Amino acid sequence: MHMFIRVLLCINAGVVSAWVPYAPRISRNNKAVLPNAMHLSTTPLDEENVEGDWRDFRAQLVRQETSTNRNDGEHDEEHWAYETGDFVERGSIVVSVPSSCSFLDDVDSLNSICYRKSIVLVLDTSTNFIQGIILNRPTNIGVKEGADGMQFVRPGHGEIFENEIGLGGGTHNPPHRWKIWFGGEVNGPYSDCPQVMCLHSVMTDMAKSVSDVVIPGIYMTSFEGAQNIVIAGDANPSDFWIFCGICGWETNTFYREMHEEGLWHIVSADSAIILEELNLLRCEEEEEENENCDIDADPKNAGLHTWEMLMEKIGRSDEAHDRSHQFGDLLLHEWATGALSFEFADERRGELTETITQVGLDDDGSFLDLGNYDPAYDMTIRHESREPTMVGTMIRGSSAQRSPFLLSDQGYHKSLILILRDGEDRSEGVILNHVTSNKVSFDLENGESVELNLRYGGPTLTYEDDDGNYGVPTFYLHSNDAIRDAGVGFPIGNSGLYKMTKKEVIKSLGSGIASSDDVFVIQGCSVWNKRGDHSGVVGEIEDEYFEVVPRSQIKTVWSVLSEQKVLSQDSLDYNMMKGRQAWIIAKGGGAMEMSKNNDNDALQVVFGSDISVASLADEAARRWVNVNLLAE
Repeated sequence: MHMFIRVLLCINAGVVSAWVPYAPRISRNNKAVLPNAMHLSTTPLDEENVEGDWRDFRAQLVRQETSTNRNDGEHDEEHWAYETGDFVERGSIVVSVPSSCSFLDDVDSLNSICYRKSIVLVLDTSTNFIQGIILNRPTNIGVKEGADGMQFVRPGHGEIFENEIGLGGGTHNPPHRWKIWFGGEVNGPYSDCPQVMCLHSVMTDMAKSVSDVVIPGIYMTSFEGAQNIVIAGDANPSDFWIFCGICGWETNTFYREMHEEGLWHIVSADSAIILEELNLLRCEEEEEENENCDIDADPKNAGLHTWEMLMEKIGRSDEAHDRSHQFGDLLLHEWATGALSFEFADERRGELTETITQVGLDDDGSFLDLGNYDPAYDMTIRHESREPTMVGTMIRGSSAQRSPFLLSDQGYHKSLILILRDGEDRSEGVILNHVTSNKVSFDLENGESVELNLRYGGPTLTYEDDDGNYGVPTFYLHSNDAIRDAGVGFPIGNSGLYKMTKKEVIKSLGSGIASSDDVFVIQGCSVWNKRGDHSGVVGEIEDEYFEVVPRSQIKTVWSVLSEQKVLSQDSLDYNMMKGRQAWIIAKGGGAMEMSKNNDNDALQVVFGSDISVASLADEAARRWVNVNLLAE
């Protein structure tokens, strides 16, 4: 499983500081994709028209170069946006583009979907780090100034969330609604320590005194600074864009992703272009039904129209309208529906985090140590009720239409898991329905060898066995009554399944009481810790991530899964079909249940499409298998 996490400590009134690098992405294709270099023309410059901003001077160079290569002469002399090759600086725009390789595009879509087709305004660069905020991710969440301070408000008519944002007083002015933009995952709206900053173009002396320049014409200030500008009568709340969260890269990682993976274009643009893009994303509540509202004002569109328009401005119209990688866009719409649009976010995430930290020059914080994050260990668990033991219980992935594993950990979507241990400190189990492209060879006593399919049991690859020895967890399971009657294997609870040793596998295969279809060889496992409020796999079941399979169905499920083949491009769809068939049988509904499930798929569709959310989750799981288990 791959998890890419960007971690930030603190944002200081326009200065980003103390960055913790995140894990690099999966290695990519061998062929480097280099950006277009900026070639300078030898045409004489019109020095009288060079502005004080040296970026205007550079833009004039680009205009003169491009004008020599254009017959129509159509370009805007006043406003500009162009690529700068490798050069990135404060105020640069970094535009995310999907990889031209479908496999690599799937890797990014499955692991870091919120950055797909993003437009990032760079706020700070150094030898080691590049940091900024995403511009094209509006939410429909706001904050509101009232007698009790600043509070989250729901979309609509200012209905207030129960949780209060501790941002200053608020009795001096009538209540205002300030709309929130998603700036990045780090310290974002749903993080433990959300932080905000404000962009604006207010040019008064008072506004400049509490702001830092990002580029000429665009300023950044704290939320308190924005309030003071409004109180002074120099602006309205609608003159500000409030960003919650930030994103960033290690510099070396950024350039590797740019050169080897072709994931980024660096753009320089004047303030008018940036403000035009931001204004497309703004649609005040009273205008939401107005025909003047751009489609990107709906958070569920994830700013894709704005991205397309910017790509057109830098001469990449064909890339902007390429529909060959639609899967990633659909996944992005679902992410935006859950993370940026309150109606669904409230259902999935419950209350927003209690406190947004006001950002100031003297703010401090502590590192969020997520470097060793393992999704199998740290899935969200909130309940404490526990059964005496879950050993031998089979569970299946949630049957909810919006799968909890659509946007991350897709290998658990419609999975079938057998619980092998349930101790005081953790629950442990193995996924049964994921066959890999590898085989395991067993040398028999008669000199022959037998190969068995190797299955993926989960992301945990370090395991303590019953004797206290550590190693790669490999399990040998069977459900054959004849093997059981021969005294081979140890029962796993009351499941009717048995755990074997490697020696027992070799002996059973050599004596003929077992065939290659009788034994599952599983490597890796899934672990749910029991610490604090975490309650192991029971908490996962109570939170409806998983459902318990009736014991009467376990043998039938096993029988269907035993029909899966070694994974290849030819067998991928067959194996997925068999896995889904077993998942449906696990509920006890058989073929009738399968038909009923398909009918329900059509009830909810992805924003802007006729694709069912349930079908998208199935496709995400299929692509996860292709990316992670198919070694071709």
